[in-house]
Amino acid sequence: MLRHAVLRALALMGAAGVLLAALTGCTAAPSGSADGTSAPMESTAPATEEAAAPPAASPSPTPSPTRDPAGAEKFDYAQKEDAALRAQQYWYADMTTGFGAYRYAVVDSVAASVLDYDTCSGDDALRAMLTYPSEAPTTLDRIYDGEGMLVQVHFYVEYESEYNYLGPQYGDGACYVYIFVPVDAARPCETVSGWYSAQLGDLMLRPCQTTTAEGLTVPQSRMLLHQCRALAAAGLREFSSPEDWSEEQTYRYLYHRGQDYGYGEEEWQQKDRAANCANRLLTIDFTTGDDWYSNQRFFGGDWPGFDEQQLAVWQAGMDSGAVPGYAGEETVWQFGWDGDTLVAKMQSENGAALQEYRFLVYDGFAGWDGRTYCIGGRSLA
Repeated sequence: MLRHAVLRALALMGAAGVLLAALTGCTAAPSGSADGTSAPMESTAPATEEAAAPPAASPSPTPSPTRDPAGAEKFDYAQKEDAALRAQQYWYADMTTGFGAYRYAVVDSVAASVLDYDTCSGDDALRAMLTYPSEAPTTLDRIYDGEGMLVQVHFYVEYESEYNYLGPQYGDGACYVYIFVPVDAARPCETVSGWYSAQLGDLMLRPCQTTTAEGLTVPQSRMLLHQCRALAAAGLREFSSPEDWSEEQTYRYLYHRGQDYGYGEEEWQQKDRAANCANRLLTIDFTTGDDWYSNQRFFGGDWPGFDEQQLAVWQAGMDSGAVPGYAGEETVWQFGWDGDTLVAKMQSENGAALQEYRFLVYDGFAGWDGRTYCIGGRSLA
């Protein structure tokens, strides 16, 4: 899997591969973020209630320095090198194993710089960020007193395709964030800012990423693989549209496919929320509709919701019932074209075709919403 391949490659880098850039230097917050808050890149995705929440605003006007920089604690090169490495490791772990890790298809740690007290107090944007909230001791006070260091961590990120449909996110591509690193290694690092964009110009996806089929983009390929996995995990075999499924089969598909959007079991327990999420997922995966955020195409206003007792039974059996031979992320898929139809075949360990799903490609009204959509499934064994 693309994501796992990237993570394995990064793991091999180890400490020797970490790039520590200008340990005593600084790249100040961009002028567009002069208030010291994070500056997410603009997104072409429509705004929804699921968009990333904006960070709290910093106080204005920017407070003036009140302490003599000459009295600030000094750190030697070895201490700065250790802080930079710890900050990178902390941020990379948060991005790849933290609460929101499912959002990202590619995460790459790039570089880290330690910012001394003179730099932090002398830059208006940094000083505002590090003295908000103003209750003592502020983060700037802690740096002055030698409790820890501020590290600017540069990283690269690509979102999973599904997050285009959940509203504006922080920008893809080159970004950076500020981390406070305590001198005491037993204490955890602290994220003290949102993301800043360091992306200049159009985002170029990481090279050497393979597509599942000729003619598809990398984001379309990622989504296609997610769709196939959810169909197989749900045990769906012979169908031409979701209308052919039983209620249990529908729930199984929504349960597995919803995980690609960060949806959990609670999404399917409340009637209105379940209907909205279900209509969104099924519209994206089975139609060319652009009204995926608000429609009643599959679940109307009179739908009573999933029965709670049935949900309990279905959830208890969720680990079984997949298409025979499906092995999760280890499953081998073969993709090819039959005219304008994209055919995905699930294979057994010995290469025999077990299941087939067929897709068409929708170009979308903008580059980000071009996608594959399923037009049927057929058992091959």
